Amino acid sequence: MNSRRKHNEDTTEDSPAYSRLFLVCDRRYKEDDFKEAFSKFGTIEDIRIPRDYNTGEPRGVAYIKFSKTSEAAAALEEMNKKCLRPSDRPLKVMVAANRSDIQTDRNEHDSDRFNRLFITVPKSVQEDDISEAFSRFGHIESIVIQKDRNTGEPRGFAYVKFRKFSEAAVAFEEAPREYRAIFAMPKQDITPVRTAFESNINDLATTSTERSTLISLMNTRSGGFTQVSFMCCPRLTQMHIECLFDIVPGMVGCQFLLDLARNCGKGYVSYSNPISAAYAVQKLNEFEYPPGLKIFVKPFNSKFDHHEQNYKRIPSVAQNLKQAVQAAANSATPDLAQLAEAIAEASKLIKMATAGISEDHDSNDLNYCSVQLPAPQPLADIDSEVAKRCFLVCKPQPPPLTVLRDIFCRFGDLINVYTLPNKTVGYARYASVSAADEAIKTLHGAEVCGVRIKVIEAEEENSAKRRRFD
Repeated sequence: MNSRRKHNEDTTEDSPAYSRLFLVCDRRYKEDDFKEAFSKFGTIEDIRIPRDYNTGEPRGVAYIKFSKTSEAAAALEEMNKKCLRPSDRPLKVMVAANRSDIQTDRNEHDSDRFNRLFITVPKSVQEDDISEAFSRFGHIESIVIQKDRNTGEPRGFAYVKFRKFSEAAVAFEEAPREYRAIFAMPKQDITPVRTAFESNINDLATTSTERSTLISLMNTRSGGFTQVSFMCCPRLTQMHIECLFDIVPGMVGCQFLLDLARNCGKGYVSYSNPISAAYAVQKLNEFEYPPGLKIFVKPFNSKFDHHEQNYKRIPSVAQNLKQAVQAAANSATPDLAQLAEAIAEASKLIKMATAGISEDHDSNDLNYCSVQLPAPQPLADIDSEVAKRCFLVCKPQPPPLTVLRDIFCRFGDLINVYTLPNKTVGYARYASVSAADEAIKTLHGAEVCGVRIKVIEAEEENSAKRRRFD
């Protein structure tokens, strides 16, 4: 069995199909226990009991490989939820399709995966002919002969569904070779499942009541706003933003900035008409892009229009400053007046541009947080005694640390807030119980940068350490 085991561990797919079982079991079971209980169903080629890498103890699962699919099917149907001595814990027996795909609970009841066969048939065959050939293997629940959608003619293959896995397994092994029977893929695997993000993108691209109606309205209406402002995940680039907003017809321009202070992306998008701009706000505000993180879109603040020209001047002013610095560095007698003038012009432009952004996104208007928050408060001393900790759960991923610090400091007495590396959890440490309680009350269930967070009271550090030690 050892040589056979080595061969099986070097392969990914099991042969024949569905001949390997996956068991959830008591950790006390040994290989001989499984051999004694399962050998009555057929030839066992391999029994493997995985062990913990660190302790060497059994992990409470096992694999049993049979020589035939029908043997594995009979063992599954007979031994699932049965107990082996000396344990009173029932076995949980499932099919392991192959080494890279351990089946989950849903597949235990997924009759299509294990009960349905795919067969090739002559185009002249009738349902009765198939029933006559396969009914000797067990109870047939359905026979579906595939036909061409346009002509209605048979396509040369069919599906036969049995009541039990063991019946389908025997048919798989003993059906006449001309049928070339194999297990059919589950119905839900034939058509790719669209994620919510893919569905939303498709809706954006196709549902504008209809797009032709929207385009016709663009040429007949006037007034309103033609620009929208947005705030988004800082990992996005201008290319991402342009691709998203260009789904709405009529986009003519896009400006994207990375706000390092608030660790987010922001900017504005221009459309050729007010209908497109209004539609972009309606469809794209709070749209998850990337999935799990929302983008916030609203009509463009008219106060910002005065600063649009400032953004267009940034490249030329930056070039002038670069040339002035290089000239001063390469000259023995640099023209300090020219350098000072270039620096002053750049500083003035940056100040004006920043003012434009702050007018559009007021620092007290936290549109990346779904709840109302008080004004920021200074952090407590880093060496302060921790009065209470908050436990954070942020899925699918934590918001930027600068954002977490900004929202948690608003309740006062925050010592620090952090997330665990490569985890979706973290802690906020407060120097006062009242501040921690107010943070839990306000922030639990809130959305921050499109991520819904849970904020609950954390266990005391000493008790947690003691429990781990015990």
